[in-house]
Amino acid sequence: MDASSFLRLHPTDDVVIARRSAPAGECWTSDDGRLSVAAKKAIDLGHKLAIRAVAVGGPVRKYGQLIGYATQPIEPGDWVHTHNLGMG
Repeated sequence: MDASSFLRLHPTDDVVIARRSAPAGECWTSDDGRLSVAAKKAIDLGHKLAIRAVAVGGPVRKYGQLIGYATQPIEPGDWVHTHNLGMG
């Protein structure tokens, strides 16, 4: 694959988006190479991969905008979806 399986939409985002289905272990690396995160489980096309830890109740951002709050601890590499993200 020549392009990363994941896309970061905004520099303040807590998640990256899967450009295609990505298997567990697939990595995303920031443009500056300072941050690298591996998916803990498979991430489907269009779904979100956490690149930062977010505590319960903490905000989660995508597109630089608030998309919800963590309903359980989220760790880098976690799949972010309705099981761990809710509205405040």
